[in-house]
Amino acid sequence: MWKDEGEVAGYEAYRTCLELPIHWVHESPRLLECAARIKATHALSLADAWIAAASLEVDAVLVHKDPEFDSLTNLAQERLPYRY
Repeated sequence: MWKDEGEVAGYEAYRTCLELPIHWVHESPRLLECAARIKATHALSLADAWIAAASLEVDAVLVHKDPEFDSLTNLAQERLPYRY
């Protein structure tokens, strides 16, 4: 946002995000271990492994468009239409 629309728009978007009912997931040894296990056993990027681990950590449904998550059968997912 900041890059495309300027600093003020970036801060406005940030303030809007703070008003959303977001559950923040912070790093922890348990989350690290889960992400490492996912990374070691699935063809995912490191960032995607952390995203999947965070979703599992809080028992959330992961809403995504990334076919790489399809291999995670133990992860609750809502797949949006993929872009090919």
